[in-house]
Amino acid sequence: MEKHKIRQLQIMFVDNDPHVRDSLKVFFGNSDLGYLIFQSAAEALNSLKFQNMDVVISDYFLPDMDGMTFLKKVGVSYPKIKRILMATLVNNELRQELQKERIDGFIEKPLTVGFLDEVIQGEQVDH
Repeated sequence: MEKHKIRQLQIMFVDNDPHVRDSLKVFFGNSDLGYLIFQSAAEALNSLKFQNMDVVISDYFLPDMDGMTFLKKVGVSYPKIKRILMATLVNNELRQELQKERIDGFIEKPLTVGFLDEVIQGEQVDH
């Protein structure tokens, strides 16, 4: 009987809020998932050159570019990565842009541990 090794899911988070980043570190610190957390799009884009990620979850408000622009760049350079946007304020214009750019999912802030767990498990990617 041959054993198949299951590859660990690799997730990247980008959020400029230090409280969100700290909460993510606590949440994922006890998990079996591989994760990276960055505060800027530039740091995350640089890291993607060297890291194989499965999912990139980005806040809309980042210090160097908005999250939608960042996720567009990820999609162009790394089309197999699942892209998810987080935002506090949602309007029809943002929803249309998510569809137009084929962003894989949306998370409305504030985050909850339960919802984040569902997103990571692949059970739900659209809030």
